[in-house]
Amino acid sequence: MMYAGLTKVIAINSYQKNKMFSEYYFDSPTQITGGNGEGKTSLLRLIPFFYGATSTQIVRKSNVNKPFAEWYLPHNNSYIVFEYITARGQVAHVICYRNLSTKGGIVYLFVKGQFEQSVIIKQDSEEKPYAIGCTKLAAELAANGLDYEPRITSVKEYREIIQNINAGTLNNQFLSYSLCSGRHDVRHIEKITAALIQGEFNMADTKALFLDILEQGNSTLEFGVDANRIEQWCDDYSGLTAFLDKKDSFIEAITNNQQIAYLTTQLANALTIIREASENLDESRKKTDLMRSDFLETSGIQIGEINEEKLDKEVRQNSLQRSIESLDSEIDIHLQKRITYENNGYPELSVKLKRLPEMEDKVAHQRQSYADLEIKFNDAKAKYEKDKQSLVSKFNKERFDLTEQKLDAEKEFKIKQDKIDAVYQPQLKELTESHTSFTTDKSSTLMKHNAELATQKQRLKNPDIDELLIEQREQLELEKDKLQEEVDTLKHTTLVIEKEGANLQTKREKLLERLEATRRNKRDAEARFEVVSNRLDPDSGTLFSFLEANRQGWQSSPLGRVLTDELLMDTTLTPSMTDDSGSMYDLYIDTSNLADCSVTNKADVEEQAHLMDRIVELEDAEDDFNKQILKNDFAVKQSTLELSRLRNELRNAEGDLSQTKVNLKNKKIEIARAKEGLVEKININIKSIEKAIALIDREISVTLERFEEAKLELNNDRLTQISNVESSLDLTIGAIDELLAKSTLTLGENKQRIKTEYEQRLSDQGISGEIYQRYKEEIELLDNEIKNLKVKSHKIKEYEIWLAVYEVDDPKRRDDRNTKVKERETVHQEFESFETKLKELRAKAHRTKKEFDEKLSILRNHKQRADSAISRLTNYVMFEGEEGSQEALDYNGDLNSLLSYVESKLPELERLTKLRKKDIQQMETITLNLGDGELYRFWNESSRNTITEDIVASDSKRIDILEIIMNDIIPQVTRITIESAVNMGRMLVDFKHRLLGFDRDIKKLGRNISEQVKVNNTFSVVGSIDINVESTLSKLQGWEDIINFSEIYEEWDKTGSAELPTKEFYSALDTLTYHISAEKVKKPTELFDIKFEVIENNQRKTAKTDKDMRDLASNGTNLLIQSMLYLALLTQQRGASRLSITYPTDEIGKLTAENQAKLLKMMGTHNFNVIAAQPDGNNRTANLFKNLYHLTPYKNIFNKPKVSKLALAKAAETSTGVEA
Repeated sequence: MMYAGLTKVIAINSYQKNKMFSEYYFDSPTQITGGNGEGKTSLLRLIPFFYGATSTQIVRKSNVNKPFAEWYLPHNNSYIVFEYITARGQVAHVICYRNLSTKGGIVYLFVKGQFEQSVIIKQDSEEKPYAIGCTKLAAELAANGLDYEPRITSVKEYREIIQNINAGTLNNQFLSYSLCSGRHDVRHIEKITAALIQGEFNMADTKALFLDILEQGNSTLEFGVDANRIEQWCDDYSGLTAFLDKKDSFIEAITNNQQIAYLTTQLANALTIIREASENLDESRKKTDLMRSDFLETSGIQIGEINEEKLDKEVRQNSLQRSIESLDSEIDIHLQKRITYENNGYPELSVKLKRLPEMEDKVAHQRQSYADLEIKFNDAKAKYEKDKQSLVSKFNKERFDLTEQKLDAEKEFKIKQDKIDAVYQPQLKELTESHTSFTTDKSSTLMKHNAELATQKQRLKNPDIDELLIEQREQLELEKDKLQEEVDTLKHTTLVIEKEGANLQTKREKLLERLEATRRNKRDAEARFEVVSNRLDPDSGTLFSFLEANRQGWQSSPLGRVLTDELLMDTTLTPSMTDDSGSMYDLYIDTSNLADCSVTNKADVEEQAHLMDRIVELEDAEDDFNKQILKNDFAVKQSTLELSRLRNELRNAEGDLSQTKVNLKNKKIEIARAKEGLVEKININIKSIEKAIALIDREISVTLERFEEAKLELNNDRLTQISNVESSLDLTIGAIDELLAKSTLTLGENKQRIKTEYEQRLSDQGISGEIYQRYKEEIELLDNEIKNLKVKSHKIKEYEIWLAVYEVDDPKRRDDRNTKVKERETVHQEFESFETKLKELRAKAHRTKKEFDEKLSILRNHKQRADSAISRLTNYVMFEGEEGSQEALDYNGDLNSLLSYVESKLPELERLTKLRKKDIQQMETITLNLGDGELYRFWNESSRNTITEDIVASDSKRIDILEIIMNDIIPQVTRITIESAVNMGRMLVDFKHRLLGFDRDIKKLGRNISEQVKVNNTFSVVGSIDINVESTLSKLQGWEDIINFSEIYEEWDKTGSAELPTKEFYSALDTLTYHISAEKVKKPTELFDIKFEVIENNQRKTAKTDKDMRDLASNGTNLLIQSMLYLALLTQQRGASRLSITYPTDEIGKLTAENQAKLLKMMGTHNFNVIAAQPDGNNRTANLFKNLYHLTPYKNIFNKPKVSKLALAKAAETSTGVEA
């Protein structure tokens, strides 16, 4: 059975200007060659056009600037004809020509049977061929007896027919023209074949093909839930939970109202009593204060008189004290001077000065006794010194002679040593010069080798790798740094935008608060305006309108002074005028001390005008706030869009950065390998140089050892000769030193001998050295003492005169001091008596003053407590109109108890009032975020109708509204909120399951294609190839939030969904609002990546992007990879249909002959006819194709490949084997 498929392509008067008729057989592998611009690629593009590709898809892939119809069908008599075999095995063809009714349109005409050239090509009178116009085509087909179908002008309809798409809905007359039969189809084959001739690999188009195969090409990821609806639900949920969280507090507020009313009445009655008591306390305080002032004045006069006398005594006492201190000072000064004289020894010196003549006689006598002894002692000492000097002179002469002998011996040694060195030095110099010459030559060679070694080692540290690789690495590093900087900038910008968004959100909340405050003020003003208007309305039926109409100046009447606003506005009193209308129930009270009623027509008219202006101002302010909020919301939306854009750019930049880092890593690996090869060569050179250096080092070492041995031997000879001379010198010097030691010993013995003789001589004459020395010291001591007395004689006399005066004056000063001390003690006793009296008066004054102060303090405290209570009660807003209440108050005259009662109840009342205001404020705060739901509408309408000028009443009615909300409104809204949560949760969970299903389908398709590619891979250059589809679903923005919400929803759904969802449910749903906005809808291509893993020449490489594919392998290898991929895709789409697919390729010339053969064999195995275009043919590969076409400007050359003798022999052998 024959396979369906394209067999022939015919171009009539088409894009080849000089060719009227071109026919190409595509029923088997075909090669098309020709120069540039001859139409090879244009011919290949007709293959996807045959399969149903749009003109835009085809032209978009080419470099042609003209639309498809103008390029391929430039004239009214231009045709493209495709002849093919249908799924039913019948031959048919389709004729394509321009649609004259629409610009750029194309007509598809299906015709049964083979194409007959004579139908379109005619000859003119000169027998020149020409093509008929498309308007005559139908008539010619009919004239030639060919069956054709109605023309088709829609490429979509044509594609469905040729690919057998939606066969159940096709017209029966077109079913016979499909390439597939039954329920089989080959949809998307036109996109795959168009991708085959796109040139370089395009990852985006490949991913789009995958989606088309899964029928997801035009779909987007839509959540199915409106973000506004979720926001409204979140607002309702927040309001409900806020009210329910405060339920206990709000219930307590209702109870507090009753307590507040009771306390208000009791404290209003207490105010009147406290005011009367306060006036009495004030009078008592003034009287007590006057008595205190009189007492203080009298007491002050008495104390002043005593104080003056005390002061006089104090002055006298101080004067005496200063005199005593002066005398004490003089006594101390003279006493200190006497002590100083005594410490310096002047009393003893005075006594010795009187004995001075006696001391001088004693010294003269002792000197005479000492003179004879001194003469004998000096004679003996002179003899001793003379003998000692003689011995020393003899010893010095002997030592000089011996020293001269030693110097002569050393000079002789020096002469002999110089003679030895004179012989040694020339020999050493000759040996050293010889060694130095050899070492210099070797060192020069060694330096050259070391320089070369250093150069090689430097190259080893910094290998001079190919500059192109270095430049490429530097470019990648620059690109990485640039991308890193871009990523950092985007991160910073994203952070700034996020902060701006938070600021805008904060600003929105503040604007909402101000708007609500303005609305509240407006409601208050409207309510007050209504009250004033009712008062001014004479037909309102209030007591005020009655009094205004029937009694002039009623405000000053006794009844008018006690009327309150509530009574004046009451419409149920049914007032009437009687004789006692000025009294109250025949009871007369004096109201002259009360102020007139402040409610007047004039005041109401002024207040009404003021309120009208106020309401207009508040309405303008409300409009202004609404505009600001709308403007702020627009800014928030713009900020969110900008943030989304920046995050997308950041992800793209991070992806580029990651890819650049991978490329840089690969480039570094390449450089490292090149470096390893260079390092290996350098190491070989280094080893060679090191061997030469080691050889020279050994030669130098051996020569140095020999030089050292010769030098050592020469030096040993010299040292031996010098040692002999030194030994002779040592013997001579030793003998001389021995004589010198004996002489020194003899000198010491002689010195001792003459010293003994000197001491014996003194002993024989009866002279003692110790006695002689003592006498000498005594005489010197007396001489020094006499000299000192003579020097100090003047000061000693001054001392004697001062002492005589001191002994007379000192007793007088001491007697005067004692007299003044006694007088000071008498004055001090008088001063102490005045001090005691003064203390008694002051104590009495202080005691009496304290009594007055205590009494005044008690009165002031009572007065202060009363005034404080009056102030707090009077200023308290709830007491307006409450004074004069007739409810009884239990008061027994004890003001302290009453004040204590008031002071204890006021904090409680303030606490309860603040607590109620806090509860109302919490309720109003909750209403700010209610949105436009039922809760907000009920609150708005109810509060507007209940706000009055009486704040207490308004607060009480607000609590009533709160009770209605808690009991009636909240249960209704709760039920609606639960139903909405169920619906939205199911939609979002369904969206998650759709994504997971898509993820499974795309992975399954990837596995099928990868397995097919592995089976088809028979190319040695490609060791293995894996095409993996990696899911990026986890990287989808908000995916984790979707998963989190689904889990929370399913847990809540298991409970029966009878109660409000949890806070986690609300938070998860609120988070999703950011991802559900229309700007964040993603394309399915963002949910997966196609990853190629290839082993080429035993090297594993990976690619995910177009650039990766270009860097992955050589052009030929890339073409093989792409071919296996598209073969798998086409095989996937063809399924079980018996269809031969025409496979166009424009780059087969990049493959080797061996790989071309394997490619064609692989394609042939799967019933694919390869149509390959390349500039020049190749004799080695021509035999691989059945049809050969060479395109020239004027004609197409068709040829069949020559069959070699070897091929004929193999064919014959095969046929023989079959027959056998």
